[in-house]
Order: sequence, then structure tokens, then C-alpha cells
Amino acid sequence: MKTFQRSLIVFLAAFVLLALPFQTSKASAASSEDVLNTYYPIDINEHWAFDSLDNFVTADLLKGSLDSEGNTLIKPDLSISRAEFVSILVRALGLTTDQASKTFADVPAGKWYSEPVRIASSLGIVNGLTETKFGPDELIKRGEIATIIVRAFESSVKFEGEAKTFSDVPEYFATPFIAKASQAGIVRGATATTFKPYANATRAEAVVMIQRALDLQKGSLPEDAALTALIDEYEAKEAEVINAQEFAKLGEVLPKYMTGYALAETIFGYEDYADLAKEGYTLKLEKLTPQKYEIVSKTDRFAAIHATGSTYNVTVEGKDEKDTQTVPRDGVYLLKKMEDNSWKIYLFSSDEAEDASGEAATAAE
Repeated sequence: MKTFQRSLIVFLAAFVLLALPFQTSKASAASSEDVLNTYYPIDINEHWAFDSLDNFVTADLLKGSLDSEGNTLIKPDLSISRAEFVSILVRALGLTTDQASKTFADVPAGKWYSEPVRIASSLGIVNGLTETKFGPDELIKRGEIATIIVRAFESSVKFEGEAKTFSDVPEYFATPFIAKASQAGIVRGATATTFKPYANATRAEAVVMIQRALDLQKGSLPEDAALTALIDEYEAKEAEVINAQEFAKLGEVLPKYMTGYALAETIFGYEDYADLAKEGYTLKLEKLTPQKYEIVSKTDRFAAIHATGSTYNVTVEGKDEKDTQTVPRDGVYLLKKMEDNSWKIYLFSSDEAEDASGEAATAAE
């Protein structure tokens, strides 16, 4: 789970900044703070699908909307349209193609969903309601989702095991797809014996089914060394820019290695240090020990890596003040594969932050 705190190098330097007698202002950082706040939807925290929903939000796979008070809402229990589902699916799989697609009269060029529908239909993942009508605003049924997911993942997921028998699934076009999806555990039924194939699917149900399918992709796994090298390269480049006090260059450096929540959080945090540099303060980072990596999990498109053992000397100096602390940089990096097949970090969760969250939860109990 994300915690609203600064991480990565920002997390390291925060220890030092807390000891210095000055305050920084976020008055000019409203836009970066607004972006960061979009990763904290207020309506999923106690939801049964929180883990999948939070992961999709963090990785920029699921977008929310703002309420009248500026809070981000995912609306997990709201029914999802065909256009919305196809857009999320295409984004989650990083699908691209130049192939020609069917022409649907109700999918005009320039609509937010026209490109995802073009991609998915040209790849044979989705069909129209008729030869000329796609029905982008029609609410998608659970049986339709099972069908589309099986088509989308049939080349990258092994559909093995025993298919579940649902008493309410008749013989119709989605029947074999529902059975196949149940074999892989992508669908598990509304109850032990029913699937409710004609019920409108919710946003949460759609995300959970896609997440389950993504977790099964093991046909084209990334090399461990390539993933850890990305983290090493990122840390080295970031430290180089920081030690040169060239904070303006972070806007070019960070997007090469980061995306989603990690990018938004780090940009937000570094604005403090850019302000400090203007006041004559310097931030120096010295890596003392290298990290050791453990590949926690990886699939074709996602990876979790635990880094331990790395320590930094973090020094903030300015005017008559100087403070140096030795800070650990242990934590879990979440990475995802982008459309161009590169990998980027979309979340860093420090072990210290997780420990603190656990202690807070225990104290609350």
C-alpha cells in the first residue's frame, strides 16, 4: 500500500531536512501536488478489490475522476462500459498495432476510446455488437469480459486445470470462454455455483480479472540482471544530477526510469530541494554500500524487487548549518513494462515506511 511520504532519494534526504531549522513552501507546487493526489482515491481503501485497484492506479492503468471537493474517485462498484473496459485492457497489456481494424459508425476518430477500440478490434480481441456498431457506451456483461480476457491472453497464459461448472451459464457464445477463464482462476464465480454472466460488470470486477490474468503471464519473462541494472542506473544518474545541484535536469532524467506514482511523488518531493538550492543550500549523496537484490516476483509485464543493504551518507549544507546522516535505502521496487518494451519503476516502498505503517496499525488496534 502506498503511504503519502517521499521515497527514493527524496526519502533519504528527508531525514536530514527534518533536522534543519527552515521551512519550505509548496505554494508554487500546486500542479505537482494535484497530480500526486490523483494517486490517492478516497473510495477504495476498504474495498474488497483494494490491492488490484491500488496497483492499477499506481501504475497508471486506471484513472479516476474528481468530485466537487477535488478528491479522486475510482467508483469501484459502478458498472463499466465497453469502451472503458477495452481502454483499461489495452493499457494494461501495452497493446499497439498498425493493422487495419473494423470501422464502427459509433466510434468516431478523436474520441478518447477510438484508439483502444481500433487496437483491440484489429487484433481480434473484441468484436462489435453488429458489423457496424461497437456500442462504446453500452455496459459490459461479466460473460463478455471473460470472453475478451481469454482472447487477449490466450497466447501468453496457460489455461490449465479443471473448469468450474456454473448453474446459471447457458449455452451461448461466452460459455467456452467462461469455462476457460475459470480453469486459470481468472474468474471464480459470483457464488460457489453461479457466475451471473448477464450481470453488468463493475469497475472493480473488471480490474481484478485483468490483474489475475496479468499475474499468470510467464511466457516472456524479463532477465533479472536487466531489471536490477535499471535500478542501479537510475540511482547513479539521479545522484549525479543531485550532487551537481542541477535540479532542473530531473525533469529529463526521472521519466527515463520512472512512471506512474513513483514519478509523480519524486517530482513533487524534489521541488523542496530545488527551492533550497535557490537559498544557497546544497544536497550531497554518497553511496556507501551497494544493495543486494531479491526478485520477489516477476511476470511478462510486472516485477517486484526487494533491495537491501544499501546505505547513503546524505548531507545538507547551507549558511552556517551542515548535517550529515547515514541512511538505509531498503525497500521494494515495483516495475512495469512499457509500450516500447522498456521497463520503468512505478513504486518504491521503503521498508522503514512499511514498518512505521505496521506499528501505527498495531497501536490503533
